[in-house]
Amino acid sequence: MKQLQEEQYPGIPVFTLSELNTAIKATLELAFPESVWVVAEISEIRCNSKGHGYLELVEREEEETIAQIRANIWAYTFRNLASKFEKATGETLKQGMKILLQVNVTFHEVYGLSLNIKDIDPTYSLGEMARKKREVIERLTKEGLINLNKQIPLPLVPQRIAVISSATAAGYGDFVDHIDDNPYGYKIFYTLYQSLMQGQEAEASIIAVLKQIRGHIKLYDAVVIIRGGGSQIDLSCFDTYSLAIEVAKFPLPVITGIGHERDDTVVDMVAHTKLKTPTAVAEFLILGMSSFEERLSDAQSTLVIRAKELLREEKHRLQYLMQQFRHIVKDRFNGEIKRIETASHRLIHGATQIIDGNNNKLKLDVNRLVGGLKIVFQEHKNKIKHFGQAIRLLDPINVLKRGYSITYLREKAIKDSSELQTGDIIRTKVYKGSVNSKVEAIDVEE
Repeated sequence: MKQLQEEQYPGIPVFTLSELNTAIKATLELAFPESVWVVAEISEIRCNSKGHGYLELVEREEEETIAQIRANIWAYTFRNLASKFEKATGETLKQGMKILLQVNVTFHEVYGLSLNIKDIDPTYSLGEMARKKREVIERLTKEGLINLNKQIPLPLVPQRIAVISSATAAGYGDFVDHIDDNPYGYKIFYTLYQSLMQGQEAEASIIAVLKQIRGHIKLYDAVVIIRGGGSQIDLSCFDTYSLAIEVAKFPLPVITGIGHERDDTVVDMVAHTKLKTPTAVAEFLILGMSSFEERLSDAQSTLVIRAKELLREEKHRLQYLMQQFRHIVKDRFNGEIKRIETASHRLIHGATQIIDGNNNKLKLDVNRLVGGLKIVFQEHKNKIKHFGQAIRLLDPINVLKRGYSITYLREKAIKDSSELQTGDIIRTKVYKGSVNSKVEAIDVEE
């Protein structure tokens, strides 16, 4: 290359690619002879089959990437650093996390520039996570959402519960065992809405489930969010603004049993009631029902005692009223008897006077009536006698005695000669006997 440089590019150094990369490597080794500490955000992280970790590190400024570089952690170091980080922060190394790393700046002639990670300071990440959490809490407080869900009254006996958890989580199993086998025999109806409870997709999964429950809001009294039974890692999803606001604005009381032992998550803070474990949530529901039953029992006892007192008071009052009533009725009855006796005497005396006064008048009227009836009876007697004489005179036997006769045609008396025809056989009745005749001629009088 030196000959090419002198002939065609005098005064300008010319390198092969390998020479250039070797020069860059040497320069970087001189510039960064020892490891340095770097603050960066994990844009991507993956682990290969051999256990080596590969990261993409970025620096952002107002959501814009202003720097980016590859980094790696060899398997043995990766295992140690990941374990130390999880124990210190309760979180795994993951995308979106801001970390402080101790790195060696390396340059490979084929693979280029990269950082070899030697150590990670978890205290920086803890501070960064705390800062983000604090910002979320301040924003929720400013928007008036921190205590919004707490203002929803929890039913006295919440028996219909929507449970957000993983079916395979030991915490969910503990919750179910305590609910179903409670010593009081209470019946609590619960429906599991399965969701991811840790990892990068947990936040979106829980939000989706909450929206699903909204569609069946009338079926439930409260919502329970529980996890547990595993490692206390990957809880950062419960510190996000998106999930916290969904819980805060939920139209039912939300009870949490996330199982974070060190401090409360943001979701715990905005929830109606926060408890440490799924078992504690189950006991809270059962004890609430037990407390309500005790209140009912106390109210029943108080009601029975008060009812007995009222019965005694009413019994005494009724006895007093009955005594008063007896006196009043007796006095009224005696007064009415006297009034009736007086009225009876007056009535009898007045009736006697009226009867005596009308007795003579009645006798005179009776005498007059008897006299009038005798006259009427005599007149009718005379009329009946006269009618009897007339009836005897008109008797057909007496008429026949005087020489008269009756002519019959077919046993029918003949009153007009026009009723006869020549040749008819007629019977003529006289006083003694009858005569049969044959009509020879007929004289008809006009």
